[in-house]
Amino acid sequence: MKTRVGIIFLIVLIIAMAGIGYFGLPILIEKETSGLRSDIQDLKQRLQKIEEESKAAPLEPEADVQKVIKTVNAIYHKVNSLEDSFKKGMSETNEAIKRQGKATEEAFKKQAETIEKQKTIMEEALKKQAEAIDKVNKETQTKIQGIMFDAAMANIRGHLLKARGDLLYKNIGTAKNEVDLISEGFEKAKTTATDENKKVIEELQGILKKLKTEADTDLPAAINRIDLLWHEMGKLLKKG
Repeated sequence: MKTRVGIIFLIVLIIAMAGIGYFGLPILIEKETSGLRSDIQDLKQRLQKIEEESKAAPLEPEADVQKVIKTVNAIYHKVNSLEDSFKKGMSETNEAIKRQGKATEEAFKKQAETIEKQKTIMEEALKKQAEAIDKVNKETQTKIQGIMFDAAMANIRGHLLKARGDLLYKNIGTAKNEVDLISEGFEKAKTTATDENKKVIEELQGILKKLKTEADTDLPAAINRIDLLWHEMGKLLKKG
């Protein structure tokens, strides 16, 4: 009698352990293994059926050995079938998790590569934009300097014209004042002039210095100096 009870207890224990292992599957993989739900449901139904059969037809105290063996064998085969199904389900679950993990890894890898490419494209675009802006700034600065230089030269020519008229009417003092204004204008013009134009301005300043000296001693020569300055400045403006 104790042997029979021990056998039944062992069988129930095996079934219980299989059931515990089955119901203990991680819930987190349910989303990735939705295709296995029908198999799991089938396993539940079969386990429930085995339990019901065990309760519905328990071994009688006086049952003979053959009947015990037959009952145990039937339960054993059902348990084996359940374990095989359980192992198969677990194997499929593991494979599904591996496939999903690999697919996720590949997706992340492609996404990282895409982000890296976009970053490179963005950096190249920003670099080209910065170069274009720098080029425009330099060109604009050059144009502004040219305009300021031309304006300074035009203002100086205005003073030259006035100084010539003063010399013709022998207003020497007024003419010298105009010469001083022209000298100041040349110095200011240097700040917006190119290196080449600065050299030309220095040459013009030399002519202007002689003009101022000649205004007191040789009036015709001074007027000729003004004409020379007018001519040279005209060439400088055309060149600019």
